[in-house]
Amino acid sequence: MEDRRNEEDKNSIYFKWGLTAVSVIIIALVISLIFNRLGYIAMAVRTVISTVSSVLYGVVMAFLMAPVYDKITVWVSEILSSLFPKWKKSGKYAKMIATLACLVILILVVFTLIMMIIPELANSITNVISYAPSGMENLENWLKDILNKNPDLERLIIGNYLDISERLSDFATTNVLPNVNTYVKNLSSGVLNALGVIVNIIIGMMVMMYLLNMKTTLVSQAKKIVYAVAGVRVGNEIVTEARYIKNMFEKFIVGKIIDSIIIGLINYIFMAVIHMPYALLISVVVGVTNVIPFFGPFIGAVPSIVLLLLISPIMALQFAIWILVLQQVDGNIIGPKILGQTTGLPSFWVLFSILLFGGLFGIVGMIIAVPTWAIIYRTIGRLAEHFLRKKGLEPDSKNYMDLDYIDEETRKYVKME
Repeated sequence: MEDRRNEEDKNSIYFKWGLTAVSVIIIALVISLIFNRLGYIAMAVRTVISTVSSVLYGVVMAFLMAPVYDKITVWVSEILSSLFPKWKKSGKYAKMIATLACLVILILVVFTLIMMIIPELANSITNVISYAPSGMENLENWLKDILNKNPDLERLIIGNYLDISERLSDFATTNVLPNVNTYVKNLSSGVLNALGVIVNIIIGMMVMMYLLNMKTTLVSQAKKIVYAVAGVRVGNEIVTEARYIKNMFEKFIVGKIIDSIIIGLINYIFMAVIHMPYALLISVVVGVTNVIPFFGPFIGAVPSIVLLLLISPIMALQFAIWILVLQQVDGNIIGPKILGQTTGLPSFWVLFSILLFGGLFGIVGMIIAVPTWAIIYRTIGRLAEHFLRKKGLEPDSKNYMDLDYIDEETRKYVKME
């Protein structure tokens, strides 16, 4: 009898091993298939995103304007209720007024940015074209003055500088001019793409208006489906996690926008006080790129420094030093005051997430990297704690510092000596 039981146990073990092996093979085949078809999958995803891009614009706008919409709705509803106590439709009209207010605010923001950037950009392009020859000459003379005391180093740098200038001139003559027609076609395509973006923004604003009015209904319907499919216990977990994700993105992105506006204003005041040119344009660039964590200030600083370099190398150097100071002030004082411990991510994971998502999804990936990785980081941590508790182990990370091993029988944590 006992031999038969042992035989059954062996068969059960062999069956589990076989099932595990088959599962691993199937998973490996699926992963291999996904990687082999990755190009087609990426193309399909891009096609879908391109098709529904206007809807995505609307979703993003609605997400950003939702806090403003909620506050205006409450404020207007209170005013209408106090003025017309017996009026039952005050809530409905409060939502309508809030929606229109959000639309007006969004249009004013976009219009203001356009009116700030376009004239300054046109003026900057005109000045760059007119000052470029003299600017290059001033840069050459400045290098000569700096290196005057070291003739050997001067000859090396100036020789390379002149060689680069000649190569750029040859490149313009042999490559740029013969391909003018191609560049014109690309420019026309770029103009059409820009018009497409404008159309998507306009449609997105319409989508935003619908979503702001429907968001309560859509959320309630989503919760109903979750509880219908997952049940009460799992449904509660899903709803709690969804609420955490929404709050994480809302606090981080809205906080980062406020932080970027402050940084842009500080930069403008600094440049205006010391009479630097292109103060408005550069401040807008610095403010917009500051939305990207960690690398944003430097991304905005590079074209700004190049622009100032054509006017005065000393001014460009002053601005570069100022950006380093501003980035430190933002990273250590302004940012923490506004964002606080929104994500709770260590600095290494912040940098890692920006590099990873930036490489996968570009600028948009860099913007959403930190809150997205914070959610992944928290989810992995909670899963690890759940499985540790199921195995009767301690979930606190402090118990695993300097750990040598865990005794299988006593479950005692043995530390390294």
